[in-house]
Amino acid sequence: MLSRVKKDFESGLKKVKWFATLLSERVRIEITIFKLLYKSEELKKKRDELLRQIGEEVYEMRERGKNVYSNKEVLAAIKSLESIEPEIRETLEKASDFSKLDA
Repeated sequence: MLSRVKKDFESGLKKVKWFATLLSERVRIEITIFKLLYKSEELKKKRDELLRQIGEEVYEMRERGKNVYSNKEVLAAIKSLESIEPEIRETLEKASDFSKLDA
């Protein structure tokens, strides 16, 4: 009788450990996804700020009739945009890959 109770208890303990491991792994994956999505949103905000900055510079230059690409601030913002865009795509792809994982 005691051996049967011990066996059932050990069996139940194995199931609880399995479930705890599964839950822990899934929570870790979800936290990683949230971090990646947050990073992506921060990069998008930075991109939007750069676009706003470029727009303001171009608007100010419209009266002077200057070439937009001769402005150093505009060129620097464009270079930053070119580096941010792939990083945003990569971050979203990583988040997508993590969400496809099975724990």
